[in-house]
Amino acid sequence: MLKKNNYDGSLIYYEIQKDIRKQKFMILLNGFVFFVLLMVIVPLAFWWFLGLLKYIDLPFLDYDLMDMFKCTKLFLAPYAILLIFYFVVMYMEDKTLHLINESHFKKAIKYFIITLIIVVLPYIFSSHFLLSSLFFVFFILTIYHLSLTYYDVELQKAYNIHSKPYRSENLGWMSSHGLSDNPFSVQDDINRAKLFVQTSTLGFDFIILFVNMIVKAVLFTFAINNKRYIQESARLFDLILEEELDGDYAKFSAQSKIILESINYLSFRNGNIVLHGRGEEVEKLAKLKEQK
Repeated sequence: MLKKNNYDGSLIYYEIQKDIRKQKFMILLNGFVFFVLLMVIVPLAFWWFLGLLKYIDLPFLDYDLMDMFKCTKLFLAPYAILLIFYFVVMYMEDKTLHLINESHFKKAIKYFIITLIIVVLPYIFSSHFLLSSLFFVFFILTIYHLSLTYYDVELQKAYNIHSKPYRSENLGWMSSHGLSDNPFSVQDDINRAKLFVQTSTLGFDFIILFVNMIVKAVLFTFAINNKRYIQESARLFDLILEEELDGDYAKFSAQSKIILESINYLSFRNGNIVLHGRGEEVEKLAKLKEQK
């Protein structure tokens, strides 16, 4: 027995075409704006990251150890020791979160091992600039995933002062033990390490977000110039409504999904589909009346 259709596919196709014409200029404009912002946020993100790194030192040892190693083949070793210190600080802060966010923690460990390998490469390769650049790429990746391990919280909780991951007494320089370096105390180093790990994702998350929005705008531009993708997006949306948001949509192209997301019909989030306001409006318009 053929399954009864509950929605008018031709009406869905018509509404999608109408919304594409209505919104395509703003989507392209948003893509351009995000590109301009990306040009600003990239240097700011690295400036913030390197600025924090500049003022974070080793407990008790300050920069003496770095000065001792800077003229040797192990000139990167103090920064590897810093990474060990970050791991220890975060583990002592919460001994279970690395089990909850295990995938990020495993990535942090993997990138950390790569940094350790790079530390000894000056015995084989003589280019300090190349090795330093490579080292800090993996240094950043290590800190980034370590941050996601311990501070991957929902956005609405991130600015809640009662939220454990962002308690004010743990915010490094903003606490009483972190405004200035005390060579006879470890607590200020611990607080600055927490601040460094907490905020290291901020700029890079914006970079990832902006790049994602730019790519979507570019793909949307090419997709709407191909009638096949518009028809496919209409079939996809019809199928989603017929299956009540519970189906396998892997066979549909990324372009058809981007069209539906860009015109605010729905979004694909962590394997789930969420209808937006415009999508709900089209759902009501396309709903076929029951035949008596």
